[in-house]
Amino acid sequence: MRFVLNGRFLGRPVTGVERVALELTRAMRGLLAQRGERDIDVLIPSTTPAINVEMLLGGPVPAVNKVGRRAGHAWEQIDLSCAYPDAWLLSLCNVGPMLRRRQAIMIHDTLFIDHPESFSRAFRWWYRLVVSVVGRRADAVFTVSEFSKASLERHKLVPAGKAHVLRLGIDHLEGAVCDEAILDQIGVRPHGYVLAIGSLARHKNLGMLIDAFRAAELHDVDLVVAGGGNSRVFQHAGLSGGANIRYTGRISDAALKGLYAKAMAFACPSISEGFGLPPLEAMSFGCPVVATTGGAVPEMCGDAAIYADPYDRAAWTQALRRIANDASLRETLSSRSRERAGFFTWVNAARQVLDVLAMFEKQ
Repeated sequence: MRFVLNGRFLGRPVTGVERVALELTRAMRGLLAQRGERDIDVLIPSTTPAINVEMLLGGPVPAVNKVGRRAGHAWEQIDLSCAYPDAWLLSLCNVGPMLRRRQAIMIHDTLFIDHPESFSRAFRWWYRLVVSVVGRRADAVFTVSEFSKASLERHKLVPAGKAHVLRLGIDHLEGAVCDEAILDQIGVRPHGYVLAIGSLARHKNLGMLIDAFRAAELHDVDLVVAGGGNSRVFQHAGLSGGANIRYTGRISDAALKGLYAKAMAFACPSISEGFGLPPLEAMSFGCPVVATTGGAVPEMCGDAAIYADPYDRAAWTQALRRIANDASLRETLSSRSRERAGFFTWVNAARQVLDVLAMFEKQ
């Protein structure tokens, strides 16, 4: 099977969507090598250093090709659109060239429509245009949950029944070193804090969670907000919190693994998510999860989490206090979490993608 990968994401910081693209690419390359099949041709803008690609993908990539002279959206829509026209193009980060034939794309969610307050007007306009065109023209469309599939169909971005739902992996931190020194650096004790992954996007709902930790009931529990910026970034956004709030800024996978491993619980307060990678990452370490009832998170976490309405601060305070007080509940959730997490592997997700591409290649 001959297909080429849209490698634009390899020149960006690794956040949620980029993490999915990176881990899927690594897993697909591994499966192709096991089968004795041709490796993926990775197409990148000329501005992306090839050494960065090799570092991110875990070793030499025989076919990394710099295409065109443009960058950003122009590269994706013009240079990438014309490159290797007889090969399948796979784009894993929501957008791809609108005029490309023989194309497969992964569209993660419709948050840019459902929660416009989290995105600029220009971003919303561009995404709506590209996603609607590519979603209809692409031979194959992948998405990350039944919730996202229904949203794509409801907004008429993808024809009904066209999208293939992937069960993504969460096992990418297994091989990372566990760096627990981060706890001393930010001044928290093992199992004395709740972890959240930070972002200023409004649908992430961090303001509500921080307000919950201002309540007297949680005065003895710390909240650690990882990623998304340092404390000054959050202070400028009016999310300074109190004495029991810690901000780590962007951290390594090793430090994140250390925080997951020693957290009393993980909190996911988002108003909506197309998938919900962080709560499932937490579950893979047996970390109890308090999760939103919004979006695809209940679909992913099942009965391995306890839930609270993302608009009800009092419910979050109560749920987190319950976790802090009840060791038996923590043990039960920890056991369920590890079991639930075992269903989500990158190899299985990669196998789904390759099977769908092989099916279309035969047609």
